[in-house]
Amino acid sequence: MIMSTTAARIPTSFRFQSSLLEELKEKAKASNRSLNNYVESLLISILHPSEVVEDNTIDEELQKKIDKAMDEYKKGETLHFENSTEMNKWLDSL
Repeated sequence: MIMSTTAARIPTSFRFQSSLLEELKEKAKASNRSLNNYVESLLISILHPSEVVEDNTIDEELQKKIDKAMDEYKKGETLHFENSTEMNKWLDSL
């Protein structure tokens, strides 16, 4: 059973070898996750291997799309609104 985002979380503590803790911190940072989220995801994947654990990594294809969108934005080739009111005014004008 995979934990949902609304599952109650109970504070706890563990003692790890310092080198293991540093490695976990590095891997969590590299995957843009908190240490807690990273360790919890690892434990879920071990305890429930058939369950899919959300993967927040950016693959090469997605990175290319992000880069293209950023380039278009920098060149002024995209729409930009400061807030939803501006967007709604633009939509109403169509």
